[in-house]
Amino acid sequence: MCGIFGYVGVPRDTGEMVLDALRKLEYRGYDSWGVGVGVNGHIAVEKNIGKIGSSVLDLPLSSIGFGHTRWATHGGVTQANAHPHVDPSGRVAVIHNGIIENFRSLRAQIEAGGRALVSETDTEVVVHLVAAQLAGTCDPQRTVEIVGNVFEQLQGFNAIIVLDRATGTLTAVKNVSPLVIGRGIDGCYVASDQLALAEYATEIAFLEDRQIVQLDDDGARAFDLDTLRSLHLDWRAPTVKGYSAELSGYPDFLMKEIHEQPEVVRRVASELGGEAQQLAGEISDSYGTFFIGCGTASYAALTGSYLFSRIARRHVNFVVGSEFSYQEHFLTDRSLVCALSQSGETIDIIQSVLTAKDRGARIGALVNVEGSTLDRMADVSLHLKAGPELSVLSTKTYTAKVALLLLTAYALDGRMKEGEDLLLQAADVMEESLHPDATDRIRGLAGRFRVSRSLFAVGRGLSFPTALEAALKIKEVSYIHAEGFAGGELKHGVIALIEEGTPCLVFAPEDETYTDIISGATELKSRGGYIVGVSSRNDPVFDVHIPLADVGNASPLTTAIPAQLLGRELAVARGLDPDKPRNLAKSVTVK
Repeated sequence: MCGIFGYVGVPRDTGEMVLDALRKLEYRGYDSWGVGVGVNGHIAVEKNIGKIGSSVLDLPLSSIGFGHTRWATHGGVTQANAHPHVDPSGRVAVIHNGIIENFRSLRAQIEAGGRALVSETDTEVVVHLVAAQLAGTCDPQRTVEIVGNVFEQLQGFNAIIVLDRATGTLTAVKNVSPLVIGRGIDGCYVASDQLALAEYATEIAFLEDRQIVQLDDDGARAFDLDTLRSLHLDWRAPTVKGYSAELSGYPDFLMKEIHEQPEVVRRVASELGGEAQQLAGEISDSYGTFFIGCGTASYAALTGSYLFSRIARRHVNFVVGSEFSYQEHFLTDRSLVCALSQSGETIDIIQSVLTAKDRGARIGALVNVEGSTLDRMADVSLHLKAGPELSVLSTKTYTAKVALLLLTAYALDGRMKEGEDLLLQAADVMEESLHPDATDRIRGLAGRFRVSRSLFAVGRGLSFPTALEAALKIKEVSYIHAEGFAGGELKHGVIALIEEGTPCLVFAPEDETYTDIISGATELKSRGGYIVGVSSRNDPVFDVHIPLADVGNASPLTTAIPAQLLGRELAVARGLDPDKPRNLAKSVTVK
């Protein structure tokens, strides 16, 4: 889940350029960071724990350098464990994304050879394995061979970049974990996400598995990992251009991206009808359709299963992405597996898709990042076009997924225009819910709930996935224990957790579930629950009413916003960073 970036080219303030790129990759991890540049016969390194913030470097000008922002897997959050890791001779440095599953045996092998490791990380074994074989040679091609040989010893999904000071090269190789190569006027680049290349690269190429690439001041050369035969990189124009991480007057990216949602939904309605028709055709032709996703994407997928039942009378299966590989046995060459992912790099999703492809299933994708691994693997890929999402919490890509699934369900039932009109209606209601008066009401609730031990969200039918997503938003950013439940399950154990003053977020749209969910809310209130009703009706059971106009099947789009705002306001009230919650990263590229 770490962010990595490297550069080789004309001499410049490479350290500051790398640090700026790492800020754009910090959504992948912000436990610690480090930058290394090759200069005057050694590798100069600066690294620190914590977020980058406004940090500045004191590194000399250089023509080669790289950097890393870390999400800790092996070893604590310490300066010694931060990347880059440099070998004792000072010739080789390594940065890494992934998990080396056999690092213990490799570490024991290195220590038995008399080399001392100074960190707790799995990454450091790569430095010693490469440096030991490079001693005595200054041939760039030999560096490629040695890095390839070492990489073959690593088990798991990994991406590494090796800086060899003696040859002035960066050598990069991957297995599943993403790497993007870029070239521009000043030199060549490599990163874990093309967002980091937007300001520099005029062309990009996605490195595939079993490929290894070497960058120097003459350009980028790719090789087959097995044969070391030269390969041509598939250069293309970047899909993210001129990207700038600007808040545009908002206090944080979470608030900015919450406010961008009405326009995202309008874009789905006006621009993605063709994509919805295409996916509807795939679903119609399949014998068994499966929606998979992780975290927030899983709740969008679960919502989709309800929408297809209600709108198109079509059964689709929902499976959590990280569990899907354990249920592969029912897949056939007539199955359709539709994967939902913001980044297109979520490792649990990629592994599930690989499993499905091995079974002959067709792959659909709802993905926000064009050119991502999932995008390239899919037989039919629908781009969400939600724009870059920098807050770790997913907001606008969640609503884009739900909107596109709703539109696809209407397309499958031959009612595309009805679906488009409903999305436009929902977008207007979403905009109304972001009026300052509405957000002030949410802020007042956050002030009341900020010291609460627990919060519960409940819904029935189409609102059940919304309750799950609301609870996730609140707990991941405010660190308040929050759980979402189906309203009918309260009496089967959950109600034992309710005590005087317990916040209960109740989703009560005007559908067939209304009477039952209000009955459940009454039961909660009789046990002391403080009831916050999200509904078009102000029922007497509500202690606080959050009004939302009824939009029928599009209710998951409108009801998501109060939960997102409550999570954000709770974080602020508790003095927390809304964009970078502890222990989390946005693109989960490790198992």
